Amino acid sequence: MEWELITMTEQEEDLIYRMYNLIGDQWALIAGRIPGRKAEEIERFWMMKHGEYFADKGRDLKPEQKEK
Repeated sequence: MEWELITMTEQEEDLIYRMYNLIGDQWALIAGRIPGRKAEEIERFWMMKHGEYFADKGRDLKPEQKEK
């Protein structure tokens, strides 16, 4: 499955990590705290940061793919 790299601001990442520690994988609740973000984006971001499948995929992305 091809997924675009999801980029978050430092503030968004911080909020996602803090909310995840409080409520777990309640992506819709987390997304509700970040204007303009959808639950699917938050979950995809989390999976790309923490999923085993994506652990070495980040190295394979071309620089233009990383900037999207």
